[in-house]
Amino acid sequence: MNNKDLFKTIGYVDGNLVENANTAKRTNKKSFAKWGTIAACAALLLGVGIYKSPLMPSLTNSPQISQQTPVSAPTGIRKILNYNGFRYAFVGDGAQFKFTGVELEKSLGTLDFDMNQEIGKNDGDKVVEKDYSSTFAVGGQLYEIPTYPSQFRIAVKVEEHYYLAEIVAKVDDSTMTAKEYLDLSNLKEHAKDIHVLNHVGDDVLKEMTDHTSVESIITGLYSATKADLTNKEYEAIAGAQSQGKSYQLKFNLKDGTNMAMYIIPELKVVSMGDAYYHLPDTFFDQSGELFSGLKQEVLPLY
Repeated sequence: MNNKDLFKTIGYVDGNLVENANTAKRTNKKSFAKWGTIAACAALLLGVGIYKSPLMPSLTNSPQISQQTPVSAPTGIRKILNYNGFRYAFVGDGAQFKFTGVELEKSLGTLDFDMNQEIGKNDGDKVVEKDYSSTFAVGGQLYEIPTYPSQFRIAVKVEEHYYLAEIVAKVDDSTMTAKEYLDLSNLKEHAKDIHVLNHVGDDVLKEMTDHTSVESIITGLYSATKADLTNKEYEAIAGAQSQGKSYQLKFNLKDGTNMAMYIIPELKVVSMGDAYYHLPDTFFDQSGELFSGLKQEVLPLY
């Protein structure tokens, strides 16, 4: 049994982990492929939050982005799009959003290419790499969100419905450092407190509200280094998830929105977008009791 088979057997595994299970670069580009049993539980793992951009001028009477529909039921095909050399995932797996106090005026183009129709074609990989290709909302119009840099989040409009997409990787799968990812969110400026939740994200296990401690955690994340994981390490991550050792690290921001990551303290790894990063010992030394004594129910196997 290889590492990818193991992930499918375990069931409750993040979608980005399944994509990375095959070490070949080409597999990353086929992130729209069907996931088998993983898709059945993907909705439980969508802990990505909404948060404010570093370009937001003020936290008072700030524009709001609110989710209007529940997380969509997984269809077996990941909802992603490519724009400007970046790969984005639809937040809430294609849930609809409402933009209040935000003028979506600057068009960035139209999603012209349907990745789903290219599966199995000889030139399918070329389409997967193209800007304006997508597995969802094909034909939709992309808009810049004034309160976000477009390299991080963009809006998609289909008829009268709006969707939100967030960067998860570069299309060419080149390395994105932790600093690059964190600078886009500007957590140091906007984080109010931190919650540690169970892996599914429906139970708060611990809270950190002291500003100095919150800032220390964020500073520690900047020291994370991109993890080029081996098959054995992927299996260890999958095992930790199935054994209840993986948690959500959620940053609640001053505008009432949030940003979330997955973290496995035992293995000293954290996910940002589609990538995993190694955390140094100093990160956990500075985190105090935030990650000690955590307990959650073991995720069932299907």
